[in-house]
Amino acid sequence: MDNRTARRATIILGVIMIIAIGSSAILPLFNRQANQALTPQPTTAPSPTFPPPVTDFSTIQFNQDLLHISGLFSLGQPTGWIAGQQTSNVDGAELTMNNADLLSVIQASVQVAAAPLANLDALDAIYTKQALDASWSNYRNPRETARTRENDRIIIDFELRNARQQTFLARQVSWYDTDWIYSIRVVTPENQIDLLKYVIDNLIPTFKPNRIFAGTPGDWRAYFDPTASFVIRYPSAWTLTDSAPGRPASIDGSNVALRLQGQSVSAPLDEAAARAWVTSAVSGSAITSVQPVTRGGQNGFSVAYTYTDSDGNPNSGLALLINGADNVVYSANLRLFEANVDLNTDTAIAAYPDLTQVLGTFQLLSGLNVPLPTATPTLTLPPPSPTLEASATFTATLTFTPAPPTATFTSTPVPPTATATNTPVPPTNTFTPVPPTATNTPIPPTSTPRPSSTPTQEATPEVTPA
Repeated sequence: MDNRTARRATIILGVIMIIAIGSSAILPLFNRQANQALTPQPTTAPSPTFPPPVTDFSTIQFNQDLLHISGLFSLGQPTGWIAGQQTSNVDGAELTMNNADLLSVIQASVQVAAAPLANLDALDAIYTKQALDASWSNYRNPRETARTRENDRIIIDFELRNARQQTFLARQVSWYDTDWIYSIRVVTPENQIDLLKYVIDNLIPTFKPNRIFAGTPGDWRAYFDPTASFVIRYPSAWTLTDSAPGRPASIDGSNVALRLQGQSVSAPLDEAAARAWVTSAVSGSAITSVQPVTRGGQNGFSVAYTYTDSDGNPNSGLALLINGADNVVYSANLRLFEANVDLNTDTAIAAYPDLTQVLGTFQLLSGLNVPLPTATPTLTLPPPSPTLEASATFTATLTFTPAPPTATFTSTPVPPTATATNTPVPPTNTFTPVPPTATNTPIPPTSTPRPSSTPTQEATPEVTPA
């Protein structure tokens, strides 16, 4: 091959090599762009938003009361807030209310201190940063933004964040009475500062501690009849077996049975009428002793008795009878399945302290507007056909009897006075109680087997209607 042919071949080979080298550098760029075009890009998630601020507070009323299951206190229930968790233990009781539409939480508590508080400084010292941070365990980065004193109360403002990094505001108002510490918290989104102040300013006047129960165990339950307005506290291990507003209620313990009711009489009971009430209520009973008693300004009698049940076993009892207004007598009739126990005597009182405390809590609790439970529809069947046929059918009719209306009153809103520059706290489904106590664990009542001794059937005493 001559020199000209060799030179031409060399040039052609060089051009081919340049093209190959250029392709190896350029083609990956096109492939990368194509791959990027084919790879789906993530969509930016929308940021969570708060409900718009409430500007019209006229629809939020505080004319219904929520009585805590322990009976230790009650609180007005604002329109739109639903009762949530209620807990109690030996150190106190607390409840929460939630408004899912406004993302707001209310928490209120009574805590029993180990000793009476000397002054407001002692109360203030309870709310350390460590204690407050623990109480906001369901929130992230809780921050106290202000702490002030107004008269006998400590007001603490907070800024909180939830898991979505939304900001909430909270205000806690705390005060005390001897050894009882009271606290109300309200949590709202950061754009609802006016709502926060309106709710907490109107809640405080509705908070009603029942100091009549001071000295009784904090973890006891309470039974309240919203029609008759009487209340009694009992150990959480006892079981409420039968109850309805305005009708007799029954509570059973391991060795006792308690029956509660209010009924009209022709005249207030004197001692003779109290004795007759017991002998009429408990068949075959014999009166052991009678003592006068007083409950919240109402007078009555404590009547001890003995009786024999249907199995022939001797038992004891104590009927507490309280004369109410309008010739109504309220009764708490306790039957003890033991023989010859006079619960009016000091010896028996010392031997059965729980029974003494239970009957000591039987009171009239007026001034509460607790809604009646929803009525249950009753089934009404048509009269039977005189001729029975295999193909005969009948139609059931549901008759609904509404509950009688309860008295209502109109609350006058308390204008917000405090100003706040803080930012709110986020609510969660469960709310951690206010310190100084740890989160309370509710103690559900347990079913307790009745003794083998079967008491005689308790009758309703015959009384002449007023």
